[in-house]
Amino acid sequence: MLRLFIFPAALALIALAGVKPGMAYEGPWCVKAPIGRGAVVDICHFRTIEQCLQERTLWGGSAFCVQNARYLPYWKNRGLSASRRPAQ
Repeated sequence: MLRLFIFPAALALIALAGVKPGMAYEGPWCVKAPIGRGAVVDICHFRTIEQCLQERTLWGGSAFCVQNARYLPYWKNRGLSASRRPAQ
C-alpha cells in the first residue's frame, strides 16, 4: 500500500523539479473585483478599457476598472529608446 503512494509522489516530484513559475501577461487595465469578506482580486490582463469594462459586468456592481500600476509596455522592459518605440 505504501508503494502505491510513494511511486506517484516520486514521479510528481521529479516532474516538478526545476519548474519555474511562468510570467503572466499583465495588460494596462485591471478589474478590481470583490470576492467576499472584504477581499478584492485584481485581474490585470486587459489591453483596452473596453475589454475591462466588459469583464467588470460579470463581477457585479461593485467591481471597477483601474489602470495597472505594475504594467510596463514591452519597449520599456527592453530599454528601447524613444526613436525605436513602436507607434501607439
